[in-house]
Amino acid sequence: MHAEPASERVGRLVALNAVLTVVARHSNLLLPRPFEELAAAVGRFAAFQLLAVVFPEPEGGLRAYAVFRGDALAAAPFGARLPAPAALFRRVFAEGEPFSCDDNRAGNALAQMGAGEGCLSYVALPVRAAPPGAEPGHPARSGPAGAGAGGFSCPIIAALVVGYGDAGAAASAPIPLLEEIADALGAGLDRSLRVVAGEREAAERLLRIRELEEQHRNLLDNAPLIIFRLDPESGELSFLNRHAERLLGVPVTEALKTPGFLGEAHADPEGVMCFEDAVARAKLGAPSASYEARLRRRGGDAITARGTVYPLVSDRGRVVAIEGVLADVSTEHAARTRLIQVDRLSTLGTLAAGVAHEINNPAAFILLGLDMLDRLLRGPNVRMEGSAASSASELVKELRDSIKRIVDIVRDLKLFASPPQPEGSRRTLTDANRTVESALSLTRGQIIERAQIVKNLSEVPPILMDDGRLGQVIVNLLVNAAQAIPKPSSKHEARDQTVTVETRSDGETVEIVVSDTGAGIAEENLPRIWAPFFTTKGPEVGTGLGLSISREIIERAGGQITAESPVPGRVPPGGARFIISLPAAGRTDEATPSVSPVPRLVSKRVRVLVVEDEASLARALSDQLGRVHEVALAPSADAAMGMLAGGQRFDVVLCDLRMPGMSGDVFYTRIRESDPVLAQGFIFMTGVGFGADVERFLASSGRPLLEKPFSAEDALSAIAEVVSANSAPRAEARDSSR
Repeated sequence: MHAEPASERVGRLVALNAVLTVVARHSNLLLPRPFEELAAAVGRFAAFQLLAVVFPEPEGGLRAYAVFRGDALAAAPFGARLPAPAALFRRVFAEGEPFSCDDNRAGNALAQMGAGEGCLSYVALPVRAAPPGAEPGHPARSGPAGAGAGGFSCPIIAALVVGYGDAGAAASAPIPLLEEIADALGAGLDRSLRVVAGEREAAERLLRIRELEEQHRNLLDNAPLIIFRLDPESGELSFLNRHAERLLGVPVTEALKTPGFLGEAHADPEGVMCFEDAVARAKLGAPSASYEARLRRRGGDAITARGTVYPLVSDRGRVVAIEGVLADVSTEHAARTRLIQVDRLSTLGTLAAGVAHEINNPAAFILLGLDMLDRLLRGPNVRMEGSAASSASELVKELRDSIKRIVDIVRDLKLFASPPQPEGSRRTLTDANRTVESALSLTRGQIIERAQIVKNLSEVPPILMDDGRLGQVIVNLLVNAAQAIPKPSSKHEARDQTVTVETRSDGETVEIVVSDTGAGIAEENLPRIWAPFFTTKGPEVGTGLGLSISREIIERAGGQITAESPVPGRVPPGGARFIISLPAAGRTDEATPSVSPVPRLVSKRVRVLVVEDEASLARALSDQLGRVHEVALAPSADAAMGMLAGGQRFDVVLCDLRMPGMSGDVFYTRIRESDPVLAQGFIFMTGVGFGADVERFLASSGRPLLEKPFSAEDALSAIAEVVSANSAPRAEARDSSR
């Protein structure tokens, strides 16, 4: 073995030192600038046309980092992925030996890449990973080929490829020097791979973080909430999601630049106070209860929002931010308002029955008293001049009419507030004109302060409907008509406006027309007025249910309701007109006849028991009926039971349905069980009117009913009819008992 000349050994060491210097200087050699610096260091000691490092890919092929050398170093496609030559891969990566190619012009993509740059031959040498514990730049080959320092086997991680411009030049390549350079690169390339892997992992994580940030941003921007963050020191906005822009109509960029934006967005002082109090508590690190407030919308009506403000507190207890959400609860708020109003209507229905009873009882007494007064004034012992007698008679008549008007209003209110009849219930023959008059009596006060009332009521046939439902529809239309007319500043302006009600019929249908001279209905809103909850009024005025319920009532009765705006032919154009069209009741229509006055009959003198808890009414009845019959009074059903148990006998029982303690229907049921003959002499009185329970009871008992207030003649006629109907059965009962 020949000794290596000293000059060659020095040159080799200088070359290795230059390579190791580059390796030590850069943590990642697989970047264009460090790799070019490495190629320049190698090129000073070994001529080449191409210098490349290729790494095997897990899925096959090679990853190539290369530079070509012409007049100056030029970067090739850096980090390109290429197919692996089978012979090179086997020789270098499997066997760990150098591989040389003398002519690569007919080779694969790796060879052709070199040939395209004037590199016609090349040599490839294995690059081994640094042995465990080796310093960066420490040669991987310090013992036998394939073994690292300390005898550890070092895996081959790459191949150093050196290309030449002439075919066959690879045969004369300085293999020993190139092998030492390859070993010297092992630690640096191993480190570079770890750096590249770390950078790739970091890039993937960063990409994932950006994707998550984008998803988070989209989530926040599209959440149906206003989400915000405030600076804990200044209390100003530092973040606001995009939904706030859609909800409030203010661009996010403008909101972020506006001092005190969220405070100003609250429409009411109470809302501003709640928001500011919640922010103040959050600055101290304390949470606060949710609150509801109205928020302004640019170019739109205010919305109702539920706000929650809370602090973000660090581990050290420091408030680092204040966050909050404002949820649009306008629909929920409107639903609650509607439920409250529905509950109020339900309560009104309950109260109306009680009010009717409390008003009708004294009204019945007053009417009976007026009848008695009228009879006394006409008696032979009272003498008045002609004009005085006429005035007294007229006064009694006016008092009687006024009381009846009070009773009619109470009855109409009760019918309007009563619940609808169940599906399939029997309907009553309804007088459209009478219903219009009732509806006007309920709404007159609202209309006359804004407009004149015009009535054009024609003779029309009856219609078949649930009792009171038509009145509910007409009241709703009249109220809408009144509200469509602005409040006038003077009586003269009120005279210029009108609310008109008409009835007409062609014999087959009955039409009720309600029109006004108000603002009318916008063309775009006309198709929507029948939708439930649609309203152009505020929640304090309407719920948006009136017209939808009205249409349902009319259509259930087999009719239809239409709207027109502006009213055709009106100059100037304006106003609205609603037309209700209902089928006229025919002879074959099945109806529940309304209670009609009993026929005036003359009866013999009989014993009558009046069971009435209103003492004044009972006395008035006793006085009036006592002119014809023998009358006894019982202040309650229990007292009446005691009188009957004591042996007293009666032909007729005039009994109130609604009394403290035992009610009239319970009293009747007990008498029917103990004395069926006397039960046939019952006549019921009530100031409450017809409800589902009353109708069922009256239908099952078959007993007549007097609605308070009633006249003495009504009561006498009812008694006469009952006595006449019961006379034959009682006679038969007496004969059979003999």
